[in-house]
Amino acid sequence: MDKTIILKSVKNDSLHCAIIENNRLVEMFSDEDEKLTGNIYLGRVDRVVNALDALFVNIGENKNGFLRKKDIPQKFLDLVNYDIFKPKSKILVQVKKDPVANKGPQLTANISLAGRFLVVFPFTDVTGVSKKIETQTEKERLYKIASQILEKYGIGVIIRTASEGVDESYLFEEAENLIEKWNQIYTKFKRGKKAKLLHHEESSIDYILREKLTKDVSLIITNNTEHVQFISKYIKNFPKKPKIEIIDSDPFDYKNIYNMYKELFKRKINLPSGGEIIIDKTEALTVIDVNSKHLTSTLNQQETALITNLEAVEEIFRQLRLRNIGGIIIIDFIDMNDDADRKKILEKVNEETKKDKSKIEIFGFTRLGLLELSRKRTVKSFFDISTTRCPVCNGTGLILSPKTLIKEIYHELNNKPENAKEVIIKVHPSLKGKINKDEIKKLYNLETHIHYTYHDPKTFELTWKI
Repeated sequence: MDKTIILKSVKNDSLHCAIIENNRLVEMFSDEDEKLTGNIYLGRVDRVVNALDALFVNIGENKNGFLRKKDIPQKFLDLVNYDIFKPKSKILVQVKKDPVANKGPQLTANISLAGRFLVVFPFTDVTGVSKKIETQTEKERLYKIASQILEKYGIGVIIRTASEGVDESYLFEEAENLIEKWNQIYTKFKRGKKAKLLHHEESSIDYILREKLTKDVSLIITNNTEHVQFISKYIKNFPKKPKIEIIDSDPFDYKNIYNMYKELFKRKINLPSGGEIIIDKTEALTVIDVNSKHLTSTLNQQETALITNLEAVEEIFRQLRLRNIGGIIIIDFIDMNDDADRKKILEKVNEETKKDKSKIEIFGFTRLGLLELSRKRTVKSFFDISTTRCPVCNGTGLILSPKTLIKEIYHELNNKPENAKEVIIKVHPSLKGKINKDEIKKLYNLETHIHYTYHDPKTFELTWKI
């Protein structure tokens, strides 16, 4: 797989990142989008809601955070010598999911600090190794290192995918750095009184390289020479180092990112062999429909369905990453009667999930043939960041039909003032040719003027002249 990271610095010091796999855009990131996930706060309990088994916590941001009691580890409770389940109590929390719409951020007291190779958990004794490391001998080696870190420092640790093949000295060095950072944070917490930010996620370039720079990246393009020292730090353990290309022009123009970005606004996405997928987002879930459309070159219906569905799987999982779609996802594939074909689809699904760092759970096909899955995301989706609710339809995608709107106009005309001699009707241009002016004049004995200049297609304006 040919993978490229494109970094674009702009004059206001913001950073934009795009990731391309096999010449196709798969992920985008911008530090202009406010991100709270990973931030650690000294919080003050605002109120306890026993019915929800949760607390609302003031963290000094615009909205209170939501903390479930189950997300408060016993080790933290043992560490403090007061009742944290009372209003105004001091509590240490971390944002695990950014605020969306009217909801505040979701919090956890099970603090974690992520490095390039490890994630440490000061309040748990968990140890683990990334599931994406498949070699058994390497897994055993890393599990042993995780156990040694737990035993030596008394903190939980998860070994990340980037640790594969890395010498244990680097892993212990990073563990020590993360523990030192944790000690500084906890000291600030103990001394602090007001709700405030204690620890912010590192710089954008560090975050991108830590999370996105993997061993399969072959090229990094940037317009900022200062990025080179950051990149060098992260690739020093790579067996094959990616090429670094520094350019003077806009990297997004250079790699045609702006044109690729436009497809994110599309509801329908075409597939290589002529089929298409349609993405619809609702309040509770995302529904994706697969259609064969113009694909007619194959021998029979089942072969057509399998080819289209396999192409759809690849495109759907690319779109999930690109748009950062989370929550419940339902996929309506073209009907497949053969269990062997369904098995091929599930195999392809499992293959595609390995490309995604977000946690994905596949629940399988329902009795109606729908594939159910969930994808965990911690930051806002593309839709939350880049779009807003339509002021005309209020997000429904529907407005009154011309026929219904004309009925409402006639209803208003029935209530005309007794001495009215003339009426001016202002309607949206989309109703042009659909209102019978002569009929209104005859029915209501009115001089009638219709102006197709009204701004709102779902309503109208009537002005009477006496």
